Amino acid sequence: MNLTQHIIDAVDRYWAEDVQILGAWQDGPAAACVVYRRTVDPMMTLGCRLEFHAEAADGTVEGFARDVAVNLAEPIGTARSRQDPHGIVWVAVPEDRPTPKPPVEVVRILAGR
Repeated sequence: MNLTQHIIDAVDRYWAEDVQILGAWQDGPAAACVVYRRTVDPMMTLGCRLEFHAEAADGTVEGFARDVAVNLAEPIGTARSRQDPHGIVWVAVPEDRPTPKPPVEVVRILAGR
């Protein structure tokens, strides 16, 4: 299962005008991290870590990825968030967990290199 690619494909298919994925990577066998910007607030860089489980969406990776695409396009609402040293505002990462560490390629994109 390549959760990351399913998420990228769903965003490209349904929300390409609203969400720009700056980077996405696998973070375990059934988890992915996504760093993105939205056209509604293009100066804010957001990140989230997503875990697929059989109870998610319709029980398929494809259905989960579609739901994720919708969530990336929507406002973050009241979910807890915190900013990392790279300026990524990580949404809904539990306080007892560190924010995910983006790969070098993502850090370069954020730095404009």
